Amino acid sequence: IMGDSVGKRTLMNLKVQVSMRVLTLGAALASMGLMITNREVASVYGIAFEAKYSDSSAFRYLVFAYIAISAVTLFTLAWACLAVRRGGFIFALFFFDLLMTLTALSAFSAAMSEGYIGKYGNTHAGWLPICGYVHNYCNRTTLSLALSFVSFLLLFVVTVLTASAARRS
Repeated sequence: IMGDSVGKRTLMNLKVQVSMRVLTLGAALASMGLMITNREVASVYGIAFEAKYSDSSAFRYLVFAYIAISAVTLFTLAWACLAVRRGGFIFALFFFDLLMTLTALSAFSAAMSEGYIGKYGNTHAGWLPICGYVHNYCNRTTLSLALSFVSFLLLFVVTVLTASAARRS
């Protein structure tokens, strides 16, 4: 009877792990896709300028971080299935989950600070806000950052679940 309950819990944990990783992958790819395709041309006082993600090192970091996060999430999706069957893999899975969670937090924080400056400017540094001129660019950036935060939250939950599973094994 005890083995049956452990088997059900393990299967449920696997289903939750797989679901969370798939959701994380979806949020990461959507955030990255929005950011990569985000560009807008505007005219300020008769001078045309283009706003695009590649002009910002923080936005480029977000995109490259989410490329890595997506690749590792795919890798750990398969690894999670193996880890359920072989307990020794769970700590390594936890390590990768923790690394991706911290990477997601870092990329989100950097991009969020850049987005804040774009929206509100920085009067002390003499940086003016640009969102008044490129509304669509700012809206898509906001949506990309929201999806990035969702991805971070999902990774955080997955990391906690993996740590819990590692402790039990």
